[in-house]
This record gives sequence, C-alpha cells and structure tokens, in this order.
Amino acid sequence: MVLGGVAASTFLVVVLVGLFGAGDAPVTGGTTVVQVHTGDTLWGIATRTAPGEDPRAVVERIVELNGLGAPVAEAGRHLVVPVSS
Repeated sequence: MVLGGVAASTFLVVVLVGLFGAGDAPVTGGTTVVQVHTGDTLWGIATRTAPGEDPRAVVERIVELNGLGAPVAEAGRHLVVPVSS
C-alpha cells in the first residue's frame, strides 16, 4: 500500500515537471539541418542558427534532437538544429 502511494506520487511529480518544465527557457521557432564543419562547436552553431535565443538552451536542444551523448560536434555530421522564428 505504501509502495503504491510512493509510486503514484513519483509519477505525478514526473508528469508535472514534464508539463510545466523545470524553468528552462524554451527555444522558439522551427528546425533545420546543418552540416558540421571542422572547427565548429555546438555553441557556435547555436548562436548562428538561433541568434535571439539563449545559446545554452539551443545547445541542450541540439543534443536532445540528435540523441547526442555529449555536447560535441563531429565534423561531417549532419545535425537537426533549432532556428529562431
């Protein structure tokens, strides 16, 4: 009984955080595909493709959109990136 209550409470917290976010600024606009060139960084790509947005949020979104294990840009790779609206 107690374990069920703990599980239900945990589920509710996860759902609420998912619905309302943890306070991160959303990245507005659509997406595009870019090819990473030698010397590119995710931060540089973020500031180029979404100049009006917080680069940290854009880098986080790039990592999420592309299933990257780390915020690293490999030359030659194509990445889905957010763009400013």
